[in-house]
Order: sequence, then structure tokens, then C-alpha cells
Amino acid sequence: MIIVDHVHKSYGAFKAVSDLSFSVPAGSVCGFLGPNGAGKTTTIRMLAGAIQPNAGRLLLAGQDVRTNSRSSRGQLGYLPESNPLPAELTVREYLKFRCELWRIDRSKRRAAIDRVIDRCGLAEVRNKLLGSLSRGFRQRAGLAAALVASPAVVILDEPGTGLDPTTAMAFRTLVRSLRGEHTVLFSSHNLAEVEATCDHLVLIARGKLVADGSAIELRRLGAVGVRFEIESTHCDPVVLRQIVGVLGVQTQSMQDGWTRISVEIEPDGESVGIPTAIGEALHSSGGIIRRFERANPALEEIFQRLVREREQKDGAAQ
Repeated sequence: MIIVDHVHKSYGAFKAVSDLSFSVPAGSVCGFLGPNGAGKTTTIRMLAGAIQPNAGRLLLAGQDVRTNSRSSRGQLGYLPESNPLPAELTVREYLKFRCELWRIDRSKRRAAIDRVIDRCGLAEVRNKLLGSLSRGFRQRAGLAAALVASPAVVILDEPGTGLDPTTAMAFRTLVRSLRGEHTVLFSSHNLAEVEATCDHLVLIARGKLVADGSAIELRRLGAVGVRFEIESTHCDPVVLRQIVGVLGVQTQSMQDGWTRISVEIEPDGESVGIPTAIGEALHSSGGIIRRFERANPALEEIFQRLVREREQKDGAAQ
């Protein structure tokens, strides 16, 4: 489990992290999100013990990072964004070196190395120099190094950066497989990647917590309205806009002669009958409906709205 409890970190007058609190359940994969300058890197560096907070507590698997730093670092496997690997070592040599750093018993090192080589799909490159590997295999090697001592907590900082779509998908599958065995904090700017990988999300901005929960909970929290996507042979936007509760109607002509309609309505009890009214309006105007379904807003939209609300709240408080 990861606990960040009322943490503050300032650099002079600049507040990088301000009263930040969140927790990551044991065995879960948590996405750590925020715009540039949100305080993600500072928070990760504090969790890793590289810098100290000015106030607050940080716990990794029950160990306080400030007061019991040696034990807390022993619970942490870390894959930094830069992922510095010694080009002159082979994969197996590097993992052996990491075992030495972790002070893993000599009698257990071979088994530990074989385990992570198999787990991370490195068998075919185990004896190749790290400097000769593709970006995808280098990331796998970095993850294997983070896992070789079986830490309770694993932090991955932008691990998908620079990966092609196929390699990124395979790496996400690998990260998801860690669920249950490790508590994973997965920092990324790629919201689609996070949503496809994580079962818990933490969103911060300007060093403060914006939202904390599952993707479904964040969608519900940040939803503006209920959106429907419709395809019909005929559409009169004026008629649709006259239907009570419609916030916006957008139409687009399709190449096959059909019209794509996007309608957004207020997500309240009074809007329950509006989809039926829309369908009846299209039908009465001679339209044939071939598609009528509720569409979820992209996580990017939710992200932007929640951050904007946080910034407006902070601005009003100043």
C-alpha cells in the first residue's frame, strides 16, 4: 500500500506539492495523472526517498519514507522515465548487478534472475548487450530490474514513452499482470494508456489533489452531461433543439448520405424521457434511425474539466 498524507514540498516561494493526500490500495495498479508542473515528479521523488518533504508522511508498505528510509527503499522497485541502463552489460549481467545492490542471497540470485527474465519476456535477449536493445526491450529490462527483489511497491514513471503501439500494448499487458502481487503507481501523460492499464486513478494539479477513484468514478465526477450518438437518414436540428433539456446538438453529414447527430443532455431525473422524445422527433420527420447509443466522454475531457475546476477554485480562494 502507498500512503501520501498531507504532504508539502516547496522550493523557496514555489509550492511544488501542497497538502497532498491520497492512498493506493495494496495490490492495485494506480494511474498517477497531472498536467506538466502538477507535482507528479516531485511526489515520486519523495516516495523514492530522493528528496524529503517539508511536512507530511509518506508510507510504502507500512514503512515511513522519512523515519525509516532504509526499510522503505527495500520495499520499492523503481523504473524512472530516463531508465538509465549500462550499455556495456548484458541483460543477465545487469540483473546480477541489481541483485548485488539489493543484497539478495547468493543462493537465490539465479532463481530471482530467471524469474524476472521469464516474467518480462526477456529470454531471447538475456545474453545481449543492453546498449543493443530496442526501446521496448530496454523498458522490459528496466522493469525486470525493478522486480528482481520482489518489492511490495513498484513505481513506473512514464514507462510507455517512445514505444510503438504494438510494443506499448504488450508492455501494458505486462504491467496489468503485476496486479495482486505488487502495488503499482503508474505515472503517465497518456490517458488512454492509463485507463487501459489501471484500476485506480489519482489526478493532481498545481501540487494538489483533484480527483481520486476508479475511471468510472472520475467519469461520473467530471461528466458535463449525458451524450448520445445517433445516425439517421433525416435530421432537423431546430426540432431537436426545441426538446426540453438539450444542451447542444451537433450534426455531421456522412459519405453514405446518413447524418451523424451528437446530442448532450443534463444528467438528471427530468432527462429520462428525452432520448425517447428525440427518437420520436426523428421518426415523425421521416428519418430512419440505424444507430442510437449513449457515448462515454473521453477521459481527456474529464481530465481537462476537473483540472479547470480545481484551478478556478484555487483562483477564487486567493
